[in-house]
Amino acid sequence: YQRRVRVNICCFNKLKSSIIDGNQVTIFVHSRRDTLKTTETMIDIAIKQGNLNLFEPDLSGAELKELLKLKSGELKKVLARGFGIHHAGMLRSDRSLVEKLFLDGAIKILVCTATLAWGVNLPAHTVIIKGTQLCDSKQGSFVDLGMLDVMQIFGRAGRP
Repeated sequence: YQRRVRVNICCFNKLKSSIIDGNQVTIFVHSRRDTLKTTETMIDIAIKQGNLNLFEPDLSGAELKELLKLKSGELKKVLARGFGIHHAGMLRSDRSLVEKLFLDGAIKILVCTATLAWGVNLPAHTVIIKGTQLCDSKQGSFVDLGMLDVMQIFGRAGRP
């Protein structure tokens, strides 16, 4: 438990410093469930520290109308706070809107699974990989993230 808390604080601190510098951030997690869980944790930390205003989205009137069309209530909630989530289990229309908002700079933080690194060209200045081990159900244990996956993920970095 303490390790997870430390990882979340470290992740938030890097996220905050990048946002203060005017950069977008992508946080890679290893499960669909963790996209929302990590996003909610980052929002909770921001609220506790009084920093939530740093992450406010920059949405146009047209983009606000698009938010109303989203199917996922959870996604609406986090987008309103300036965070996006992205994984293969989302509706295509919801994923497309998140991609558009991130590309346009309307949202500055995207929490996603590695499928984003393989299939979508969404560069960010800062890329955070939250953990380097993932659960392999076939082996019944944790395994290291593959080098090819790491290279794909880091391929999103450094391109504002």
